[in-house]
Amino acid sequence: MEKWSVVRCPACKNCHGTRTRARQCPHCGQTLASTTPVVATADSAAQLRIEVALANTPKEIRDELRIKLEASQEPLVAINSTSPRRLYALIVDQAGEGGIIRRRDVEDVLNKVESDMDADDLLDQLEINGTIIRRQDGTWQLLE
Repeated sequence: MEKWSVVRCPACKNCHGTRTRARQCPHCGQTLASTTPVVATADSAAQLRIEVALANTPKEIRDELRIKLEASQEPLVAINSTSPRRLYALIVDQAGEGGIIRRRDVEDVLNKVESDMDADDLLDQLEINGTIIRRQDGTWQLLE
């Protein structure tokens, strides 16, 4: 029987499940070292969803949440979840050959994936990460 592992990203502190050693955090995109600690294990995908939810929950309410999750037969569904890598790929596609991004392009991508994220917040994060640079004409240039 294959085991699942729950690992905590040292950068964003979010936990996620993996069958093999995780290479990148699906939340923030940070590269994970081979020494990234395993915080829990699971024998099935159903048990994994519970362990991940609990690992990302404050200690004070974990016991109560465990009881409710184990009683629930319906899987948890992440609302509007899209990985940073997927968002970036969609923005690159939207930018085209010139690598120029407009705020409206980012809004279109966020609408496409039904995300509630604000376009300005995403553009700011991409600037902070060094992925784009703001141009004087109110657009952004892809750097990667």
